[in-house]
Amino acid sequence: MGFGPSYRIFANGTVQYTICPDLPPRVNSNGIWGFLRSRVNNPLDYSLNRLNLELVMVFLVTEGCHLVLKRVGMTKLVSQILAGIILGPNLFVYFSGRNVRALFTIESQELVDMITHFGYLIFLLLTGVKIDVNMVLLTGKNGLYTGVASLVVPLLLGLAGVVRVGAQWRLPKNSKLALVNFVALQSITPFPIVACLLDDLKILNSEIGRLGLSSALVSDILSMFLQIITTLAIGGVEGGKHAQAVVKFTGVLLYFAFVIKVIRPAMHWIISRTPEGRPVKNVYVYAILLYFIASTVMFQLAGISTFLAPFILGLAIPDGPPLGVSLVEKLDCFTSGVLLPLFITTRVMKANFLEINFSSEFLQVSSIVTAIVIVAKFIGSMIPSIVLKLPKRDMLALAFIMSSKGVVDLVAVSFVRDNKILTNDIYSFMVVVFLATAIITPYGVKYFYDPSRKYAGYQRRNILHLKPNAELRIVTTIHRPDNVAAILNLVDTICPTKERTVALYGLHLIELVGRASPLFISHRMHKRTLIKTSYSDNIIAAFSHYEHNHWDAVSANVYTALSPPRLMHEDICMLALNKLASLIVLPFHRKWSEDGSLESEDKKLRTLNSSVLERAPCSVGILVDRGQLGGSNLLGPSAESPLRVAMIYIGGKDDREALTLAKRMANGTNITLDVIRITHHSDKGISDWEKMYDSEILKDIKNGSIGSRNVSYREEMVDDGPNTALLIRPMGNEYDLIIVGRRQMETSPQTLGLHEWSEFPELGVIGDLLATTEITGSFSVLVIQQQKI
Repeated sequence: MGFGPSYRIFANGTVQYTICPDLPPRVNSNGIWGFLRSRVNNPLDYSLNRLNLELVMVFLVTEGCHLVLKRVGMTKLVSQILAGIILGPNLFVYFSGRNVRALFTIESQELVDMITHFGYLIFLLLTGVKIDVNMVLLTGKNGLYTGVASLVVPLLLGLAGVVRVGAQWRLPKNSKLALVNFVALQSITPFPIVACLLDDLKILNSEIGRLGLSSALVSDILSMFLQIITTLAIGGVEGGKHAQAVVKFTGVLLYFAFVIKVIRPAMHWIISRTPEGRPVKNVYVYAILLYFIASTVMFQLAGISTFLAPFILGLAIPDGPPLGVSLVEKLDCFTSGVLLPLFITTRVMKANFLEINFSSEFLQVSSIVTAIVIVAKFIGSMIPSIVLKLPKRDMLALAFIMSSKGVVDLVAVSFVRDNKILTNDIYSFMVVVFLATAIITPYGVKYFYDPSRKYAGYQRRNILHLKPNAELRIVTTIHRPDNVAAILNLVDTICPTKERTVALYGLHLIELVGRASPLFISHRMHKRTLIKTSYSDNIIAAFSHYEHNHWDAVSANVYTALSPPRLMHEDICMLALNKLASLIVLPFHRKWSEDGSLESEDKKLRTLNSSVLERAPCSVGILVDRGQLGGSNLLGPSAESPLRVAMIYIGGKDDREALTLAKRMANGTNITLDVIRITHHSDKGISDWEKMYDSEILKDIKNGSIGSRNVSYREEMVDDGPNTALLIRPMGNEYDLIIVGRRQMETSPQTLGLHEWSEFPELGVIGDLLATTEITGSFSVLVIQQQKI
């Protein structure tokens, strides 16, 4: 027996349907061609075909909406909610015929709900995996107070509003209980929602992003414990079942204890059995998934919320490599890319906006309570920032972040509606509220918070304006182990002494995988921390050894940053800003072998370098190491010959910055410096400010007052760019290190015709010419860009 076509997409919460399924169930059909031949056995009568078609419909509508809305800054959540509205009973059924309406039937609801519910459970598992509980203990005062206030203030004011409005409107007991759940759901700030919002806005590892993450984590964990207590208490006490409430609460506590004492040690045992740098064996991943399913079923049989089991299990799994990364890599793509969007869309499809009746007293009361909670949450999120004197714009941006809504809120309201605590018109009204919040929140955050403005160059932080004996502060990034030797040898060429010290800050950048919140670790702290994982042991050892060998001349500090590749520039620029650095040194994205041949290239690193060049608060240098600086002990006592350094000078602020750095190198006894100025016959007789600056900075080089016999100066006249290329090409075999200015967007007769052939704009014309594979040799190139003001 089969159930006839439905005229509604999904069942209304107030209507009960009786479904008679086909036995045996029909899953696979004979295909479209069999149907066209016999005109029987419609492919849509088979569950698998209908499910596939529903997936395609949801995907096409969602991606179509996002293709348009992303151009105006909308997030993916807005597109998913709109897809549910379009495919829901308000638009899709209204404008489509009976044959199209048969696609989304009552029978398909059970299958789709089961699949998407399982996907949401996996999402909760991965959310727990990505959360580092230790970060709660490391949260500062602002994050702790904001997390507590953003939950407690709207909860208390919302409950007070329920009491006041309930007494005034004389609401029945069940309506008051519904409003209490309503207030609780509106007051929470789910950590995954905040993390997704910050990632979409590309401020995940910014200052306000880290504060928002820590605040949301505190609020989420606090709300989770409150939810456990209230849910079990209400569920057990209703009808006088006090003993049932005690049993359920005890069961949750026992599960917590089992996870802490048994599961957590088992996870560490799996990690200990995994060789360093290798992925976890699949058998361990399958065992974890099997336990995940078993614990969820156990909670279901015990009458406890199935959402608790996967989340608690996820918290017990250590984040990051190797175990957390393996789980995320295997499950996150399909869950976040397929199951979760389907879950959001199908939940929104249950809303019927035609049923919203603003003349209903209960809907009016719900609207008033919603307004109270939203305003209270916004103000409550700002109170700690006001007390701790956070800037006003940052304070407002943080309030918008803590007021964000997403899939967790939608799911919570949906399940409360399925349990008949909220009526369908209230549920539809809440979907409208979530859609409005999803639209407004990103714009509010972007309007009040622009992380790039923190790097604006109001002060000169470059090498040119440093005093002669001032400390040179350098921030350098490390992506691979071979970057360390090149960086330390480059610092050696600067010749640090007790009179001219160098402060070196090494930032080890690691891609954020297997955890939700970015991490920034300082390895110079002389106290124990809760961060037990060491990501940079070899780098720390190398920098410490270098500092020991250059006592009183070099101070070396190492930091580790775990963040998404597209946001790593935030960590670099923020560290340079906080340390008042004059120079950031970035490794080039191409890697050469010892024989001078190209070995590999990293496109993500190239994008990162371009982002730093655009936003850096100081001067930037890109180090193209073609094998020479990657060696060891280039300037030590065992060095066979002095290091040969050339500085190619054409003119402009970048060249002046590069020449200033080269002058510092000239103080070394094991370095020979050749300054080669490339001129054009049209330069004669021209006396503008730029030419005057160039002549002034070259004066001491021409007079021989810099360094000693190891510094030379010569001028080469060329006619155009090709002549410059012919002059520069042989230098690869004559020098170990060549320093040039980037000179981006600067034109001159000396480089005429070379811009069209430039492959790497981030290196400038001359730097690009030296980095090409056509020039052989094991020399290195340092391209300097002066601070943008």
